[in-house]
Amino acid sequence: MARPQRLNEAQIAELFDPPTEQRELVRHFTLSDADLGAIRRCRGDHNRLGYALMLCYLRHPGRALRSGERPPPALLAFVAEQIGILPDALDEYLASERNRQRHAVECQEQLGLRPFGKRAAAGLASALLPQAIEDDRLARLAELALETCRQRRIVVPSPPALERLCAKLRHLARREVYRRLTDGLTAEQRRRLDALTQRREETNQNWLTWLRQMPEAAKPGAMLGLTERLEHVRAIGIEPGRGRLVHQACLALLAREAGRTTVQHVAGYERQRRHATLVAISLDLAASLTDQTIDLFDRLIGAMFRKAEGRHARAFQSDARAINEKVRLYASVGAALIAAREDNLDAFGAITAVIPWERFRATVAEAETLARPQEFDVYQKLGEHYAGIRRWSPAFLDTFQFESVPASASLLRAIEVLRAANRTSAATLPKSAPTGFVRRRWAPYVLPGGAIDRRHYELCVLTELRDRLRAGDVWVVGSRQYRSFEERLISKEALQDLQQTDTAPVAVEADFDRFIESRRALLDERLAAIDARAKGGLLPDVTIDKGVLKIAPIAKSTPPEADDLAARLYAMLPRIRITDLLAEVAVWTLFPDCFTHLRTGEAAADSRILMAALLADGLNLGLTRMAEACSIASLGQLAWTADWHIREETYAEALRRLINQQQREPFAAIFGGGVASSSDGQFFQASGLARAAGRLNAHYGQQPGFKVYTHISDRYGPFFTKVIAATASEALHVLDALLYHQSEVATRRHHTDGGGDSDHVFALCALLGFQFAPRIPGLKHRRLYSFGKPSDYPTLEPLIAGRINVALIRAHWSEILRIVASLRTGAVTASLIMRQLASYPRQNGVAAALRELGRLERTLFTLDWIEDPELRRTTGQELNKGEARNSLARAVFIHRLGEIRDRTYENQQHRASGLNLLVTAIILWNTRYLERAVAALRQTENVPDHLLAHLSPLGWEHVNLTGDYVWGATQAMSENNAGLRPLRTLSEALLRAA
Repeated sequence: MARPQRLNEAQIAELFDPPTEQRELVRHFTLSDADLGAIRRCRGDHNRLGYALMLCYLRHPGRALRSGERPPPALLAFVAEQIGILPDALDEYLASERNRQRHAVECQEQLGLRPFGKRAAAGLASALLPQAIEDDRLARLAELALETCRQRRIVVPSPPALERLCAKLRHLARREVYRRLTDGLTAEQRRRLDALTQRREETNQNWLTWLRQMPEAAKPGAMLGLTERLEHVRAIGIEPGRGRLVHQACLALLAREAGRTTVQHVAGYERQRRHATLVAISLDLAASLTDQTIDLFDRLIGAMFRKAEGRHARAFQSDARAINEKVRLYASVGAALIAAREDNLDAFGAITAVIPWERFRATVAEAETLARPQEFDVYQKLGEHYAGIRRWSPAFLDTFQFESVPASASLLRAIEVLRAANRTSAATLPKSAPTGFVRRRWAPYVLPGGAIDRRHYELCVLTELRDRLRAGDVWVVGSRQYRSFEERLISKEALQDLQQTDTAPVAVEADFDRFIESRRALLDERLAAIDARAKGGLLPDVTIDKGVLKIAPIAKSTPPEADDLAARLYAMLPRIRITDLLAEVAVWTLFPDCFTHLRTGEAAADSRILMAALLADGLNLGLTRMAEACSIASLGQLAWTADWHIREETYAEALRRLINQQQREPFAAIFGGGVASSSDGQFFQASGLARAAGRLNAHYGQQPGFKVYTHISDRYGPFFTKVIAATASEALHVLDALLYHQSEVATRRHHTDGGGDSDHVFALCALLGFQFAPRIPGLKHRRLYSFGKPSDYPTLEPLIAGRINVALIRAHWSEILRIVASLRTGAVTASLIMRQLASYPRQNGVAAALRELGRLERTLFTLDWIEDPELRRTTGQELNKGEARNSLARAVFIHRLGEIRDRTYENQQHRASGLNLLVTAIILWNTRYLERAVAALRQTENVPDHLLAHLSPLGWEHVNLTGDYVWGATQAMSENNAGLRPLRTLSEALLRAA
C-alpha cells in the first residue's frame, strides 16, 4: 500500500507560519478598537501581549499560538507597539500554559471561529472536490483547504489532520475522474481497452508498448508505421469528446503516470481505474500520434526538396567540365567572328581558323545535349521523387480530416480528388480537378500545355498542404499542435469584456487613434532630432555619408586590471567536486524538494540519488554510466527516481528556486540592475539514435543536431531553456521565456543577436510591454520608415524606405489586440503564434499589419541605437553574458563528446534542462563565494567597485566535473560556522594566479 502523502517542512512553514513582511503585517495584524478593548481587560502586560498575539494567530494563519512558540520578531514588535507593551513581556506569558489555553478558547469565541472536526472536514471535502478534480497536488490542496477554513471561520487543522484531509480529497477526486472517463463505455470498448495490455501475436511486445514506440526517422516506413498505430488507436472507439469531461491537466497526468508504470502493473489495476487509465492513454496517444505524423510529413516534404536540390546541383557538377570547355571554345569562336567582322574577313574562315569545321559541328551537337531548358530549376527534379512519396501519401491523406479557412478551400477539394483517385487506382485525374491553389512556380509542371500532370499535381498538393499547416490556414481534427487558429485565441467576446472593464492585458493604449497618435508624435520628434544631429555631425561614432550609415565598433570596455582581479578572486575559491557543489546549493535552496513524485507529490526519499540522476542529465553522462561512476545507487534506483521525480515541470520549479536565489544575492546586483535579459541559441551535434530526429543546418557544419535556446538575466540567471530544431528561427522563441518563465526575473529590456531579430518580434514586444533591443545584423542595409514624407528629413532620407501604412494597422487592430491578449493570458504560446505569422503569405492582413507595426518600433529602436553609444555598449555586454554562459554549458556538457544522443524530444529537453540547472547551480555557488573572496581581499587592499562590475560568476576551473561522483554526508558539507567552505589563503591564491 502506498505511503500517505506528506508535506515537507518548507511547505508546512509556508502554510502555518505568520507572514513577516510589513505590508502583510499591516493587512492581517492591525488591531481594531474592539480588539484593543478585549486586550485591555486582561491582567498584566504579559497577558495582554499574549492575548493580542493569540488574536493575530487565529486570524492568520488561522491557528492558535502553540505552547512555547515564539512569534517572529517582526510580528512581535508590530503587535507590541500597537498596545504599548515591551516585547520582552512575552517570556512570562509563554511560561504559563494555562493562560495560553484559556486565551485560545476566548479568542476563538470572540472571532466567531469553530473548531476543526469531522463535520468541518466533510464540508471542506465536498466544497473542494471540483478544484481537486482539476489539480490534486498536495501543496495546492492544502493551500485551498486553509483558505477555505479562513473563509468559513474554522480553526485550521494541524498538519497531520490537513494531510489526512487532502489525501481523502485526492482519493475522492481520482474516483470521480475515473467515473467520468468510464461512464457509458460499451462492453466492446472495454474489451478493446483491455486488449492494449495483451501481447501482440508472434511478438514479445504488448500492444501498448508497440503503440508508444513512435518511429523518428524521416523515411516512408516511419510514416506507414505512424499511420498504422493511429488507426489502431482509433479502432478502440474512444470519442475525443470524452476527454473534455475532465480537466486536461488531469487527463495528461493519468497518461503520464501510466507511461512511467509497466503495462503489467496497469493491467493489474482494479476495473474502473484500469479502464479510466487506458482511456486517458488512448486519447493521449491519438493526439500525440497525430502531431508526430504531421511533423514527419513536414520533414518528408522538406527532405524531398533537399534531395531535389542535391540532384539539381549534381546535374551541373557532372557536366561542369564539358560545359566549361564549350564556353571557352565559343568565347574563342566569338572573338574570331568579331575580329573578322571588324576586318571584313570571311566569317567561316575565322571559325575554321579556331577549330576544324566538322569538329565545330560536333561541338554544337554536344552543346545541345548539355543544354538545360530555359526554366531549369529544382522543381524539375521533384518528379524523380514521386515513387518514394507515393509509398506513404495515400495512407497519409486517408488518415486525417483536414479543415481550413475559406481561402484554402481549393486545396481541400484537391485532397478529396486525390483520395478518390487513390481509392480507384486511377492513373489520371479528372479535368475538373481544382487548380486554384497552384502557385506560379508550380504551374509549368502541374499544368504543362494546360493538362494536369498527375505526378506534379500530387506533389504540389502535398507541398501546399505542408505550407498551409505551418501557417495555420489548414488544421487537423484531433491534433494538439495543428489546431485551428481561432481555437487558440481568446474569443472576441472575451476581448470585448476585457476592454470594457479596462483590464485588457496590453501594455499600450487599446484605443487605436490615441495609440497611433502618440507613436506618430514620438517618431516625428525622434526623426527630426536625429536628422538634425546627423546633419551637424553630432552623433557619437556615427556618420551618414552619401546615404551610407557607418557606426564605429564599440571599443573593449574591460580594463586589464579587471581581468587580473577576476583571476585573483577565482584563485581564492575553494576547489570542489561537482557533487559537493550541487549538494551545497541544495542546502541553501532546498531545490531537490521541487522534484516531487508524479503520483504522490512527495519529495525523493534520498536527495543524493535524485541529484545523481540530475547530474546524469546535466553532464550528459547518462544513467548507466552514472550508476557505474557513483556508489550510492544502482541503475534501477536511478532509473526509478528519474522516471517518477524528474520531468519538465519539476525541472522548471527547481530552476525557478535557483534563479530566484541568484536574483536575490546581494553580490549579484553588481552584475546588473535586474531588469535586462538576453537570449541565444547553442548548437549541439546529434549522434546515435538522435541523428534521425536532428536537423542539418549548414551554418553549424555538415552534421545534424539541435539548438538549445536559453534566456539569461543581467544577473547571470539562465531562467529559461528549450530545445529547438537546428534550422528553426530563433526569433520565433524570443517571447516564450519573457511571458512564461516562473522566476522573479523582471525583464523590461531584452537583447538578442541577429537570429532573434524580426519585425514581428519588435511589434509584439512593444505591445506586451518589453523593450526589444537586438544587435541587428547589416544595420546599414535596413531601412527606416516614417509617417510623413521622407524628404522632411534630408540627411536621413536615403535611409527611409517609405511611410508607415496606418490604414493597414487600423484595419487589423482588434485582431492584433486579440493575439496579444491571448499571449499574455497563456491561451496560446508565443512561439506557435510567431511560427504561424512567419508562415503566412505576405498578403495576409494580420501578419502584414504586425509587420508594419514592427517597422515602426524597429525604426524607433534604430534611432536610439544610432544616437546612444551606451545602448550599443550595453547590448554587446548583455549578449556577451549569454555567450560566456554557453562556454560554461559546453564545459559542463562534457560526456559523450558533447553530443545529444536521445531519440525523443522529452529526453532531449531533459538533457537541456539538466544542463541549465547544473550551470545555474555553479553560477549561484560562484556568486556567493566571490562575494566572500572580495570581502577577504578588501581586508588587505582596496578593491574598486568599478572593477567588480566586469566580474562574472561563470568560471569553472575550480570545479571538478569529471571522475568518480562521490557524495558526502549532508552534515559534512559545511566546514565553518557560516555553512560555507573556507577560501584559499591569499598567498595560495596569488601563487595560483601566478
